[in-house]
Amino acid sequence: MIPSTLIEERIAVIETVMGRRPPTVWLKGGQVFNVYTGRLEKQDVWFGGDRIAYVGSREDGKLIPGDSTEVVDVSGAVLIPGYIEPHSHPFQFYNPVSLTEKVLPLGTTAMIHDNLYFFRSLDERVRKEWMDRLLHSPVHHYWWARLDPQAHLHPDGNPFSLEKVSTALEHPATLQAGELTDWMALLDGDPERVAMVETAHRLGKRVEGHSPGASYRTLSRLAAAGVTGDHESITVEEVHNRLRLGYMTTLRFSSLRPDLPDLIRGLLKGGESVPWHRLMMTTDGPTPPALSQGYVDAMIRVALEAGCPPEYAYPMVTLNPAVYYGLDSHIGGIAPGRSADINILQSLEEPTPLEVFSRGRRVARDGRLTVELPQLDWNRFPAFTSVDWRLKPEDLELSVKKGEPVPVIQLVNPVITHLKWEEEEIEDPTLRDERLFVTLVDPAGRWATRAFLRGFGRGVEGLASSYNGSGDLLVLGQAPEAMAHAANRVLEAGGGIAWIQGGKEHFFLPLPIGGKMSDLPVDELVDRSEELVRKLKEVGHPFHDPIYTFMFLSSTHLPQVRLTCDGLMRIKDREIVVPSVPLT
Repeated sequence: MIPSTLIEERIAVIETVMGRRPPTVWLKGGQVFNVYTGRLEKQDVWFGGDRIAYVGSREDGKLIPGDSTEVVDVSGAVLIPGYIEPHSHPFQFYNPVSLTEKVLPLGTTAMIHDNLYFFRSLDERVRKEWMDRLLHSPVHHYWWARLDPQAHLHPDGNPFSLEKVSTALEHPATLQAGELTDWMALLDGDPERVAMVETAHRLGKRVEGHSPGASYRTLSRLAAAGVTGDHESITVEEVHNRLRLGYMTTLRFSSLRPDLPDLIRGLLKGGESVPWHRLMMTTDGPTPPALSQGYVDAMIRVALEAGCPPEYAYPMVTLNPAVYYGLDSHIGGIAPGRSADINILQSLEEPTPLEVFSRGRRVARDGRLTVELPQLDWNRFPAFTSVDWRLKPEDLELSVKKGEPVPVIQLVNPVITHLKWEEEEIEDPTLRDERLFVTLVDPAGRWATRAFLRGFGRGVEGLASSYNGSGDLLVLGQAPEAMAHAANRVLEAGGGIAWIQGGKEHFFLPLPIGGKMSDLPVDELVDRSEELVRKLKEVGHPFHDPIYTFMFLSSTHLPQVRLTCDGLMRIKDREIVVPSVPLT
């Protein structure tokens, strides 16, 4: 059954274009960037309610404004379709609503979200209710359906069954399966994983891969297994490999992997014909500090500065994702019948809009929202912990005998690790100073996995985070008393990041929404996150995005070793090299 609201929307636009109803909005005197032809055309745009009724001259269209028509003079401005973010992770301290508040004034009118922590934490009824509520937002909220948890979970805490994933895929706002981090299960012919992919194809949904560094042969195998797109290209050769194999290929400019300018320059000078219509761009879940520069608008600017012509850059965040996801009759272009999502730009060289229209209404002007957004009741999100136990210092120490080798997680970059074995007694004070205890703790107090960590920073006494890939409590430092203090601060707050130094609270950020997300506005999160990054740099943290390090120390889709509920896991063969221990 087609919702009556959609029928009413279509009738409104028909009545307008037939002259039986006055337009609701008339954008007058601007230049429309036609993403279908790549040309700038001096045309007016008329809205009939939520949708575009006509693009062209008033005389040709024979449209007659009425007293209720809002006439907006956009002379000298450029009209661009609303931007689409095809690969959003809406839980990097922020939440889907606060992210919308930030990025809608910057021109992003559609986002396709990762459902990972919502799927893991919310029951189906609440999740569907929230998805339906967000459908009424000025931003078009679409979703992926994850096929695996991206972390090693206890069987009783893993909801990724074929039945539950299939239900998520059936929701009309779900556009793809993925991103597929555990793709070996697919290539191994696991019947349940294959069935999930086939369910996505049967429903007309896409399948997003996650294949960093994959060879042409591996990418070929994944394509044969049903993967249709991938966003993990780091080199121009990797971009071409994906394009040759029929992948929709997404270029990335994220806080973790800012590869876009090099990829654009490489594509432009490669001497090969580039199928720009098979390319998209993504910010891939930027952490809050990166949002101080913008969102999709900032990414477009980077592409333009790297030499990408506007006729290629803008379709990568408008028409191309709309076509790929089967939405091009609805969004992605300024044409009759499409949702009236339009950014008013000063010029093609300045992608941050002066005004934003979405679903036929002005929603932002001069970088500020002009509408109210639907809110979600975050009290319905399950608490980070529901028990009153607290950690003791001895829960966090790795007990070993003198001279016995101890496991050390060596950070290679913000997300990649190596496993080393070191003697417990270290004579070199420099090496001793930078080695930290690290423990992953069950929020319910049942187990702990312990190791050492090197390469994070020097002299950290106690730092705890509920923000991590497995949803447990990550604790690191050199002083067990400070580590326990920080961990208990997070437990008492129901989630967050706490740092105890010199017996005092050096930093604290509450994350009350499931231990992952804040209810603060994004601009406040930018300031708090920058404070955390700055303080970590002061103790020698060597990498540019430490927030992702918290995320991935317990995420089992990356090499080489990770903290899990069962123990320290070597990812290649899933062997537990140091088992977890029970807590009393």
